[in-house]
Amino acid sequence: MTDLLDTNPTIASIAQSNSLMDYSATVVTENDASDRPAVDDYPFGQPVLVPVASREGERVAVSVVYTTQIVDPGMGGVGPSLGSGDVTSEFKPNLVSEPTTVLGIAVLGTATLDDSADGGIAAPDHGIPRYTLQHGAHVVQAPPETFAAFHRSDGETPPSGAADGDVRLAYYPRLVEVAGGFAAELVEAITDRLRATTTGQDDLLGVIERKVAQQAAQERGVL
Repeated sequence: MTDLLDTNPTIASIAQSNSLMDYSATVVTENDASDRPAVDDYPFGQPVLVPVASREGERVAVSVVYTTQIVDPGMGGVGPSLGSGDVTSEFKPNLVSEPTTVLGIAVLGTATLDDSADGGIAAPDHGIPRYTLQHGAHVVQAPPETFAAFHRSDGETPPSGAADGDVRLAYYPRLVEVAGGFAAELVEAITDRLRATTTGQDDLLGVIERKVAQQAAQERGVL
């Protein structure tokens, strides 16, 4: 795989799917790798990348962490461990039999891996992925510049001093369905990250935030 996946921290592995947009992933433990991720490596709203296995070239699912659960091993195994020692890139077939943290991963869309492109990705697509993620696939932290590039309409870095191209969040209606009760807060977490890496888009981001917040308030019986 490309450097984008190799040089950023692996925080979990895909354990199961609920749909093409919704996955569970088990967090790396000390039995999987010597450098176990800390809790602030996978906070609510953390952007992540997961490789997509297809014949169309190297692609990644651009995703976010939308929930976290602590799982008691007495409830049964929930997924593969990553391997240890000198084989941390491989997965053991045995099920997890120890207390573990499970992440809810919402897929926002896909992009092609391209080391020469801004953020290391090209051709961002906010549509529903055509392929399922593979069991055991690594979940890798997405750098801020990669997450920003995924949301630019032209996929290119704007000239110095110029406003960014329109920010796209075409996936957000589906994200609201996946995130459920956390939808408003998750969208806010995403827009906060985008505000830190884009310019001239506060109005658009604010409109999306208010729309999702209003919908959440209605569903919660506040309005």
